[in-house]
Amino acid sequence: MISISQLQEYNLTAGQLNLLFRLRTIWRDMATWMQAYLVYVFLDAPPELVRSAKDKLNDLPITYANIFRIYFGDAMADQHSMLMSNYTNLLISLIDATKLGDTDAINEYTEQINQNIQERVDLLTHVNPFWEATTLSNLLVGFNDRAISEINSLANENYQGNTDIFSSLLSYSDRMGDFFTDGILKYFTFSSREPRMP
Repeated sequence: MISISQLQEYNLTAGQLNLLFRLRTIWRDMATWMQAYLVYVFLDAPPELVRSAKDKLNDLPITYANIFRIYFGDAMADQHSMLMSNYTNLLISLIDATKLGDTDAINEYTEQINQNIQERVDLLTHVNPFWEATTLSNLLVGFNDRAISEINSLANENYQGNTDIFSSLLSYSDRMGDFFTDGILKYFTFSSREPRMP
């Protein structure tokens, strides 16, 4: 994890610090709202609750894209937003298919998710060489594997297991946030391109 003293060495503006903090928390938000959606679906919560969690999940790719837009421009941000929105919708569909017990759909969504992960790795490592491909791939696959375990634990009514996996996923999301933040810091420290001011 990057310490406050390390951040001070970068001589960042308050706006840049806020963006880095937001970048660091996006994966935690993804884990949190995915868990909410998962619980609402499996416990047959009122449709308004299900929709509220789904809306929060669908907002995250836009937030992510707006951060990337500052550092990497509109084209990259829009492409990442499309890929991340697709990933989020595939996770939602996987949860729904698991609830219905639709094995064919589960397999199809899982295959599409794996392809989506590779596409995001390719895009992100292309624009920022400080996001090393193997590490990034391992982080995204690890997050997804934990998410699938979380879905399956709730489907199997293993509530304690679900809680344990969710706790692990939150900790894991902090590692992901550190990785992305560190890559951005290195990018605008060692790149000739200055980030646009927020």
